[in-house]
Amino acid sequence: MQLTGWLVYSKEDYERNSSFAKRFLKSGNNKKSSIKLVFKDDIYFGVFRNTLCLLDKVRNILPTPDFVINRSIDPLFSRHLENMNIKVFNSSRISEICNDKARTYLEVSRLGIPMVDTLFINKNTLLQGNFSFEYPVVIKTVDGRSGKEVFLAQSRDDVLNIVSSIPKDRFVAQKLCKNPGRDVRVFVVGKDIVGAVLRQSNVDFKANISLGGSAEAYHLNEVEKGYVKKIVEHFDFGMVGIDFIFDEKGHFLFNEIEDVAGCRTLYMTSNVDIVKLYLEHIYDVFKRENF
Repeated sequence: MQLTGWLVYSKEDYERNSSFAKRFLKSGNNKKSSIKLVFKDDIYFGVFRNTLCLLDKVRNILPTPDFVINRSIDPLFSRHLENMNIKVFNSSRISEICNDKARTYLEVSRLGIPMVDTLFINKNTLLQGNFSFEYPVVIKTVDGRSGKEVFLAQSRDDVLNIVSSIPKDRFVAQKLCKNPGRDVRVFVVGKDIVGAVLRQSNVDFKANISLGGSAEAYHLNEVEKGYVKKIVEHFDFGMVGIDFIFDEKGHFLFNEIEDVAGCRTLYMTSNVDIVKLYLEHIYDVFKRENF
């Protein structure tokens, strides 16, 4: 039986990621599945006539798919779909945790994986400018993406200027690692490590490609693989990117997990087709559940 699926994007995110989305549509329309692009902006969801539902713009009830690949970063939407018995990749739990940096650090701290010292802190406390850390300090909103809303503060005045300009309440504050401008993204599908990329910047403490960094293939050593496997066993991932930075000795420090991970660097530096691997993982999930 052919599975039906939705690939869900916001229109804004689709414009930036259309080539990646088209890979899903090309590979995902086959004998095993039929996938169509759906814009989150065009869907209304909630309770209609006492039942959870999905509606189009003119309030027609939409037929439900078997699964949704949700690239729109909306944990409530994912939870809503799951409560309608639709399989969602990544799950609402992954979306809720991994799109909140504080919750991610809280969860991964249970696994004994090294990470930089981190404070979970609100805007009012930041505006007071009192830290147990020496400057420089890295300030991040809990829900920033792609290196955005990540700032380096060299002084209390920097902190005040940064926080005052952002209309958000929840942040994390971290000590600056000893090796800024370098990180590794490890790409995971299900329980499998499918690739890793070293990202570097000579001009910024952030290494994101979207901010001008460079990328090359990276080969994990056994200790590094062990850290990744601990995380993978703890969570039920569909597809994610797990990011690590480096300490002064070049050892991994956990940084974050990207729920809606950009994969351009993997395609740039390897022959891995992560979209095909992800689709096969989805098919295997349904096969295990005797769909």
